[in-house]
Amino acid sequence: MKNKKDRAIVFAVSKNLTFSIACVLMDIKRLSPSLADEVVVLHDGICEKDKKLINTILPTRFIEYEMPFDDISFIPDSIINYFTKMVFAKFECLKLLNEYHSVMLSDYDIVIQKDISELFEYCDSGIKFMLSGNVRDQLHFAVDEYDMDADGICASIFVLQDHIGDYNSMYDFCYKNLKKYSNVIYLPEQSIFNFMIQEFNLNVTPLKIEEYSPHPTDTHLAPEAKIIHAYGQPKFWNGLVNERWNSNYECWLKLGGSRFRQANLLERIIKKLKKIGM
Repeated sequence: MKNKKDRAIVFAVSKNLTFSIACVLMDIKRLSPSLADEVVVLHDGICEKDKKLINTILPTRFIEYEMPFDDISFIPDSIINYFTKMVFAKFECLKLLNEYHSVMLSDYDIVIQKDISELFEYCDSGIKFMLSGNVRDQLHFAVDEYDMDADGICASIFVLQDHIGDYNSMYDFCYKNLKKYSNVIYLPEQSIFNFMIQEFNLNVTPLKIEEYSPHPTDTHLAPEAKIIHAYGQPKFWNGLVNERWNSNYECWLKLGGSRFRQANLLERIIKKLKKIGM
């Protein structure tokens, strides 16, 4: 495609967590202001007010995410209830290579502590992921079609570049195999990316997990890391204290942005019942 933009940083987020994107963008603006030509936020209904406020931080394009299925009942409720459908929006990064030469996706439960511009540096493989465990670790049970002992990837941050190969076929593969393996996958989008890497014989350029994803409570790695990642619970907004994140959040509230809303008791009970299939 002609007239592609060079670089996009992408987030996939539910509308109730818009504030988390704003906090990450404040870090990027402060530490890596020229990181990307455009921010792309894949979402499920962010309000217009918050969209306008986020655009005051960095130029941002909003795309409402729709899965390419008329019926998603084939995806187990346990996945939808815990991860939400937005976890599969990460596959859209492949499609975005039609519009950008390089695409970087980042989770939103992070604090950026240093310049991360090097993440967009060219790599021969056209694909960068952190590696974690093996493929088998990310599934409920093994499958015969793929090597279960191969390195598994971590999809909290990754980079795709448009010389990766036939990225449109990779995009189609991800959704097709989501449907095929929906009852097998434990870490949903990561499992499908693992299959994609093997199917298309991709040679992943590894990112250092200790540099881009240590937990904030890791007193050995977190202080010097470029990114700290609050995987699991609690998050920065519901119990995990981080001064930089708190400062960003206060700035967001002063702009008039939507705040974090803690689920009430009834909502928590309903969510718990959904998780156990009642």
